[in-house]
Amino acid sequence: MKKLSFLATTLIGMSLLSSCMKDTCTQQVTYIKDIPIYMTTDEVRQPIETEASRVLEEPGKIYLYADYVLVNELNKGVHIIDNSDPSNPKPISFINIPGNVDIAMKGSVLYADNYMDLLAIDISNPNEATVLKRVESVFPTFGVNPDNENEILVGYRQEEVTETVDCNWNGGWGNQWGVMEVGVLNGSSGSKSFSAGRSIGIGGSMARFTITGNHLYTVDHQDLHVVSILDMADPTEVNRVSVAPGIETIFPHEDKLFIGGNTGMDIYDCADPSNPSYLSRFEHAFACDPVFVDGDIAYITLRQETACQTGWNQLQVVDISTITAPSLMATYTMENPHGLSVRDEVLYLCEGDFGLKTFDLTDKLTIDQNLLGQIDTRAYDVIVVPNTDRILLVGDDGFYQYNISDPSSLQLISKLEVNN
Repeated sequence: MKKLSFLATTLIGMSLLSSCMKDTCTQQVTYIKDIPIYMTTDEVRQPIETEASRVLEEPGKIYLYADYVLVNELNKGVHIIDNSDPSNPKPISFINIPGNVDIAMKGSVLYADNYMDLLAIDISNPNEATVLKRVESVFPTFGVNPDNENEILVGYRQEEVTETVDCNWNGGWGNQWGVMEVGVLNGSSGSKSFSAGRSIGIGGSMARFTITGNHLYTVDHQDLHVVSILDMADPTEVNRVSVAPGIETIFPHEDKLFIGGNTGMDIYDCADPSNPSYLSRFEHAFACDPVFVDGDIAYITLRQETACQTGWNQLQVVDISTITAPSLMATYTMENPHGLSVRDEVLYLCEGDFGLKTFDLTDKLTIDQNLLGQIDTRAYDVIVVPNTDRILLVGDDGFYQYNISDPSSLQLISKLEVNN
């Protein structure tokens, strides 16, 4: 009995010592922490103002409309640039739209996201943009303040912090808000005005907004939103279609929508524009996924990124001649592919920090063996300008235009660099 009592006492003592050691085992660490940013809905819905042109700081999506180029400043607004002379693009103004990531345009009306709301903005006078309508709560929020339900989560700011943490702490990985893109130029103020007609602009392959006919189609991370713009000044959401988690991009082709996501490409039929119907899906490994369609071929880029933690950096070529049964033709290893565009059997592929590459597409089964040329500018997205020998290119370094008459040797036409 004494022996058992002694053993029990010893075990209890060891347990208490271990517990105390665990309780007192701490370490001091310094790391980059994601600090949540909260705003009330009233703060989000402040008046939208037009300002003098700014220097580019963190360019995002690009959009071409007639002689104008619109460049999104991530989460801040839209630069309007007069591009009637591509060799000398002239910034006109900056529309301050907090939380803006995506844009599209029809006639003189700009459609833009303002956090969870959709705005219709008249920019017929680009120096005095006017909000025509705010469609509230079209897009989902990313959460609310646990300490104040009247505040919504709109982003994160990164801050270096030093904290005392438990020895079992496994790293300051922040909030992993990789799915949200968190996502200005001195010059002439300009005097041109946008056409009041009904023409539609062109977005890049990284776009989440697109317009066909009298409808604006937008995607959030899991839904396709259908917005009637028959009356361009009065956008009205008429349908919402659940697609799949992890949606990233949308690309229109003929009467179809090609929706790129983390795990695949979904194809929807828009024969009835207000009611897109599911046709088929092409699945791929988990990765970030822009899509570009040319004829019966869909080109898909897969890349490794914070939001898409995978080892895949690929170009996939998909046969969509049978639209209900897309099939893989070929897969090519790339370095870090982003946006892309195609014209005349030439692929213009943005490779992030690895520049822009051009490939001959004549033989779809040997694309990787037919590199035509490469430029070292950081490349995020690209648009081939219709009926010209030019491309628009945007990346971390700024906004560029190149002559592509010789795809093997692109010639710089002009550039608007970021303010470092």
